[in-house]
Amino acid sequence: MKNIDTFILPARIRVLFPFLLMLLLLNFVTGCSPTTYSVRHVMMPLMDNARDAAYLSDDIRTFGDAAPSNIFLLEGMIQTDPSNAELRVNASMLYFFYAFAYMEEEDPDYASLLYKKGLDHAWLALSENCDLPASRDLSFAEFETLVPSLGEDNVPAAVWAAICWSQYISLHLNETSIMRGIPKVQVLLDRVIELDDSYFEGMPYVMQGALHAFKPKLMGGNTEASADSFDKAFAISGNSFQLSRFFYARYYTYRIMDVDLFTETLNGIIEAEPIINDPYRLLNMIAAEKSLKLLEEADDLF
Repeated sequence: MKNIDTFILPARIRVLFPFLLMLLLLNFVTGCSPTTYSVRHVMMPLMDNARDAAYLSDDIRTFGDAAPSNIFLLEGMIQTDPSNAELRVNASMLYFFYAFAYMEEEDPDYASLLYKKGLDHAWLALSENCDLPASRDLSFAEFETLVPSLGEDNVPAAVWAAICWSQYISLHLNETSIMRGIPKVQVLLDRVIELDDSYFEGMPYVMQGALHAFKPKLMGGNTEASADSFDKAFAISGNSFQLSRFFYARYYTYRIMDVDLFTETLNGIIEAEPIINDPYRLLNMIAAEKSLKLLEEADDLF
């Protein structure tokens, strides 16, 4: 008869066995690997809390210093769980705000790259959950046919795709091949507005207003439509969300060449009283800082 000790697990394995069993059960029950489970149920809640804490913060410098490392953290999480649309939307948001707040004036080429990365992630998040393909290389006719497949669950990805795409285009207004993306962005925004026009304090209307202002008349540029879109955004956010007013000054007031309205709007952003427990405090501070810089360019712009 064999010694019973030969059937007993080694001490090291006995210690790890409950943990290994738990991982196997997680894989069986959830249908995902332990690392994927950790990303979805441990890391993502932490990242969501970190994002919300950043929005509440008044520390613009720390946000800017932390953004690159957080980008790489998100990219690593996405490599672990590439079909996770929520992760990709968070990455798209971070790419946008880092480019918008810190890079547009300092390094437009790098900002353009960041916007494109943000667009790529938001688009892939869309393609996971609607009929749009993973590649954006499709005709406008095909795109227009597929956009109605977007539902309410697709709104965040669609909005951040449109925002990053619009800002990317705004940095390439002399490049016809990139400008051809404008009709697609417009159709995407139109669909989002049908589904949830109030998302992120009315940002679908903000971007629609910016598009109407900066696109050429030959492509449907229309200052009246721009003003109408911004008015709808202001009706949603009131006076509490300064990012929409910055876009209004930057694109609409410049397009109509109204220096008084330009100056009045930017000064209003700069002088706005802080709101107690403002959920968008950081973004409002970024809008104020960028307004100061834009005011300095008034003589050159007008």
